[in-house]
Amino acid sequence: MKKKTVIITCAALSVLIPSYFLFFRKAEIIFVQHIDGVTDIVVKKFPVTQRGRVSWWEDNQDMLKYKYGIPERDKNGVYYIAISDVSDGFKKASEENFSVWYSLSRSDLLCFDQIKSENRCIEKNVLMEIMSTKVGEMSYMFDGEYIN
Repeated sequence: MKKKTVIITCAALSVLIPSYFLFFRKAEIIFVQHIDGVTDIVVKKFPVTQRGRVSWWEDNQDMLKYKYGIPERDKNGVYYIAISDVSDGFKKASEENFSVWYSLSRSDLLCFDQIKSENRCIEKNVLMEIMSTKVGEMSYMFDGEYIN
């Protein structure tokens, strides 16, 4: 009986401990680029659920406005924000990455001209998109699906 309790306890801990770190990790902003109403935010350890991502956005709007000046509307009064995962870090853009459009080896990179280094690109992995209209209506997009 004692052996069974130890096995069950170990199994429960092996599930709960990684889950704790996965769901309660603190997102880190790695890079922010803003050009004419379009903002790219590169993050690490972003929440894994849609609800967690929206909550992160709502909870951090004041900090983002103060520290980065975003969201900033364009001349038409709208803005677009893409939050992307840094995953393996910044990479060098090479000719191999931008080979012919039908190449199976082509990597989909998002590069930032404001970074003055060879390693200025990340694998394109957009986690969340935020759009605002001129009248202030906001919508979120996850994996190509709009959520108001």
